[in-house]
Amino acid sequence: MSLFSFFSRIKTDPKAEAQGEQYFRQALQYHQYGNQDDAILFFTKSLEVSPHHSSVFLNRAGCFMIQERYLEAYDDYRKVIDMEKNKESVDIERATSMALQNIERIKLFISFEKKSGDTVRQQLSNDGLEYFAQRWAEILSNQHLANDLDLIKYFILEEIKELEEMGGIHQEYALNCGINHSEFIKVTENNNTGKAFIFFKSILCCFSRDPLKMFKIRTAILNKLISLSITSNSGNNISNQQIDYDGGMRLIEAEVDIMFIVKNGEVMYVNNETPHLYEIDKDGDMKLDGRVVNFIFKDSNEVIEIFVAFDDQDSYSMFTMNMGRDERLNYVAQAIFQFMGQNNITNVFSATATYSSQYHYPFKLYKKNDKHFMVNNSQSQAYLISENIYKNNNADDIKSEFWGMA
Repeated sequence: MSLFSFFSRIKTDPKAEAQGEQYFRQALQYHQYGNQDDAILFFTKSLEVSPHHSSVFLNRAGCFMIQERYLEAYDDYRKVIDMEKNKESVDIERATSMALQNIERIKLFISFEKKSGDTVRQQLSNDGLEYFAQRWAEILSNQHLANDLDLIKYFILEEIKELEEMGGIHQEYALNCGINHSEFIKVTENNNTGKAFIFFKSILCCFSRDPLKMFKIRTAILNKLISLSITSNSGNNISNQQIDYDGGMRLIEAEVDIMFIVKNGEVMYVNNETPHLYEIDKDGDMKLDGRVVNFIFKDSNEVIEIFVAFDDQDSYSMFTMNMGRDERLNYVAQAIFQFMGQNNITNVFSATATYSSQYHYPFKLYKKNDKHFMVNNSQSQAYLISENIYKNNNADDIKSEFWGMA
């Protein structure tokens, strides 16, 4: 029997029916392989040429459900019910009972959207994504997860596992968000996170007619929660653990390299992938071919120093010719924040802090074994840095300590 059996009471075009069935079969294949985007596309194509099948609306709604596009799913389930009530469907098997069951599953989300959707959408418009995500991450944490760091982490793992199973850009985020795959792949539903689950899905439901916007909001809130999950119980300072990042930190668009990151006097990162940036000077020493700027970001609780290497041509333009120096430094500062966000490096900057910034420049950089010595032109300021050493004292003392090493 054809998937598209129909009653004679509704006049249909056999060619359209055949084309509709072909699209329907293609959609089912995409759905079975986990490609919900293309499944939705082909269910829609099927309905465009052959719109009298409640089963197609039911199947498309199922794909919307997997992607948590609940408003669109609700529309399709209502369409199924109305079609069969009005005898507009040509399908022999009725789908109303299944549509009603699924409406029951999402009724809390739909109810929230009807009551508060306009308000929530207006908040995003007024606040912007960054503050909007911060607002709802804090509400989730404080009101629905009891500020319990273990519970917050478990909720994050549940959500990331769900995203991984959704495929597409959702899966891409899950695999690149900084959470190890082995941590979330075996996680099971936790009853203690149930209220947070319902609340989070209700907020997202308000944007479910725009799946890309919903994805951006979802991941922005999760990123804030990830930051909260590694916050200590005693305050809002992110742990100064070393950064787990493979490779050198090259800011490609800014054409600079992050050499070191120091937070509250503790070394978090040393770039060991930069031997090509050094030259051997006339004394046989390894010397950076360029200059270093110390980007200092401060708030009331922390001081973050990020040492950035500029090549020789850039250094000459900025510090000798004084050409576009401030604009260039501001651009690189923005690139630093973007790099941390894009690479899910969450333990450098706090999501809730407001930073002031300043620049100390320029520094010559020398390397000997695993230790690095930086000094400014006037010899008034110097640093000694390695994986476990950070000194910023009298330039003469640091100089003698570095050059005196074997």
